[in-house]
Amino acid sequence: MTRKAVWSMLAGASLAALASGASAQTAPDQMAANDQRSGLEEIVVTARRQAENLQTTPVSVSAVSEKMLERANITQIDRITALVPNVSIQQQSGFLGGNTAFIRGIGTQEPLLTVDSPVGIYIDGIYVGRSNAANFALVDLQRVEVLRGPQGTLFGRNTTGGAISMTTKDPSKEMGGAVKLGIGNYRDRQAAIRFDTGELGGSGIAATLAYQHLQHNGFTKNIFAPSKASSPGGLNSDAVWAKVRGEWGDFSATYIFDYNDLQGLPLAQQPRFLSANVQAYYTNATNGSRFLNNVSQSYNGTLGTFVNERQHVKVWGHGLTLEYGASDAIRFKSITGFRSYRGDPLGSFYGPPGVFGPTTTGVQEVNPFLSIDKVEETDQVSQEFQILGNAGDLKYVAGLYYFKEDGSTTNPSRSTFVLSPVLASNTSSVLQFEFKSQSYAAFGQASYSPSALDNKLELTAGVRYTKDKKQVNQIRTVVRRGNNTFNNTSFNAIVSYKFTDSVMTYARYGTGYRSGGFNTRASATQNFVFLPEKAKTIEAGIKTEFFDRRLRWNAAVFNTDYSNLQVTQFVTTTGGDSGGFTSNAKATFKGFEAELQAVPVTGLTLSSSLGYVDPKYKVFISPNPAAPGTFFNAASQSEFPYVPKWTANASAQYEGEDIGFGRPLARLAYSYMSNRFFHANQFSGNALYRNIRSGANRRVDGRIGLTEVPMASAKVDISFYVDNIFNKHNIISGIDFGALGFAINSYAPPRRYGLDLKVSF
Repeated sequence: MTRKAVWSMLAGASLAALASGASAQTAPDQMAANDQRSGLEEIVVTARRQAENLQTTPVSVSAVSEKMLERANITQIDRITALVPNVSIQQQSGFLGGNTAFIRGIGTQEPLLTVDSPVGIYIDGIYVGRSNAANFALVDLQRVEVLRGPQGTLFGRNTTGGAISMTTKDPSKEMGGAVKLGIGNYRDRQAAIRFDTGELGGSGIAATLAYQHLQHNGFTKNIFAPSKASSPGGLNSDAVWAKVRGEWGDFSATYIFDYNDLQGLPLAQQPRFLSANVQAYYTNATNGSRFLNNVSQSYNGTLGTFVNERQHVKVWGHGLTLEYGASDAIRFKSITGFRSYRGDPLGSFYGPPGVFGPTTTGVQEVNPFLSIDKVEETDQVSQEFQILGNAGDLKYVAGLYYFKEDGSTTNPSRSTFVLSPVLASNTSSVLQFEFKSQSYAAFGQASYSPSALDNKLELTAGVRYTKDKKQVNQIRTVVRRGNNTFNNTSFNAIVSYKFTDSVMTYARYGTGYRSGGFNTRASATQNFVFLPEKAKTIEAGIKTEFFDRRLRWNAAVFNTDYSNLQVTQFVTTTGGDSGGFTSNAKATFKGFEAELQAVPVTGLTLSSSLGYVDPKYKVFISPNPAAPGTFFNAASQSEFPYVPKWTANASAQYEGEDIGFGRPLARLAYSYMSNRFFHANQFSGNALYRNIRSGANRRVDGRIGLTEVPMASAKVDISFYVDNIFNKHNIISGIDFGALGFAINSYAPPRRYGLDLKVSF
């Protein structure tokens, strides 16, 4: 379908909605809207696999509702960072569809398919195995839950950092839908349509179908690109989502399908620092100024790089959830998932064409580094069975879990290693491997709340046994095979007490585990196998809600101890290969997070949060520069990549009374993240790692508009938004290429603004 046809279809749907005879908002709906304006939204979460009020769930969890997502203009998961504390998510460096997620300082920037993420991402309970394919469009979500700390008991894959759980909306029993159109700078075009069939006759079956199109030009001008759409940051994506649910008495079946097709280029990777040799070499090279003009210690909005075909990422999945209530006391649940990811091609370019210099084989075209036509793919299948029930004062969940994943990567690259100001060596390499992974788990958790104590006290205990099998067949650059099995038993214990209906405190001890695996980047002399990461956490928290849900304050403190912490030390060698992975670090992470929300007057919602994490290494084994070939404990001289100590956000949102042609809406939001390093230390050859650390990231977003404007029998929302109002050029990632003598940073998108129109019918 052509782009013009898409816009014509959606525009036609909007006009049809305005002229339709769909029913207007009913009186009860109007009352519910007024109630939400006078108090904070009540949010139900499933952080313990059963539906519970956020304020009575004794774990550190933040929840973002559908309404909050829409008001904050969040269309992709990396923007969640602006709403919750101690969470940092950004687009993965060099990957259009990937993200780098950290919770309480734990995460990974490593895109290798043989490395599991310590932050689990779930869609309707189905685990998304690859962070490379996790920055997809958010379509028709009911809420997003962010669970902080090790998730060792209930969730599909045992993780040490936390989990991000997305729940989609169930189909409405009434026919209806919505159309949303948007335009903005950088030729931003957005279009979305959702249609609810309502219950089909008396069948008990209802369905929701949704489609979303996003496109915009690149944020950085590439002087060699044929168009702005082919410049770094450009995107053209289509997403389709469907959900079909049937309910027949005590039995229900829900099928979900999601598909994301992304084409474009990742954010620009700007060279910022060069070694003296590299600076001199390109000064002497023919057309070397093409590369040197890209180099700037401050933000450069115009670069000149090779133009490759746009990256193309496809992500899709199927899910089937069956649930049967055998009685009021026991339910059985089955969750079956299948997901696929294809990236072809996934090239990244760090220099321009047409630069020639003297090499060991004569004058040749030279370029700092090219990742050429990378291809990778994965398929995963998961199956989970649950038993959920209650027996008097006891609630419990138990189950079995199975996960299987197969995948492969072929990643050719070329680089120019500068030997002196007048000589270089062109090198090339190919990283190619296939892998298989299987995981088995059995788990159970029970909560006891004695009625003799008015159900104020609750004791929770859980356990999970996990067995992971990993296989890899590496074909290039090093030929080798790996086969390993890892086992773990994790525990969880919580005690909570409700002092009043408005105040609940809890304390938790929990453990978590991240599977070991294989570092396919490692040279023949480096460690190929890395060990499982294990975490033990102690956490205490309080949840409060006062003044008829007008004031809510939640807070938690934590101390987490990690052994075999998996830390990536990326470095490119003189042969163009990269490696330097370590798995034997030990560290502690201490910190807190607090969230405050208030409705001081009807219609005005004030929100803020603050997160702090203080990580310290106990042991970090690194190469010893004073004695080549030996190692030493560099704990006191090492940093934590991608970990900000402080995160904060604050927002004010006003939704006014109906003024006869809608309700006025105004929102202003501020987010903050303290400075971060992107490499652990210089001992693996990253001499420029300190230079490319980020400063503090600050951002202000705003939105004004009218909601619920009556038009025929439909409702219209129209709003104008500005993201990054002060046009801050925030650094979000960085790579020091080690022996190649240069280091780069990527910047978050600049100021963006636009107009949204939504028609609900």
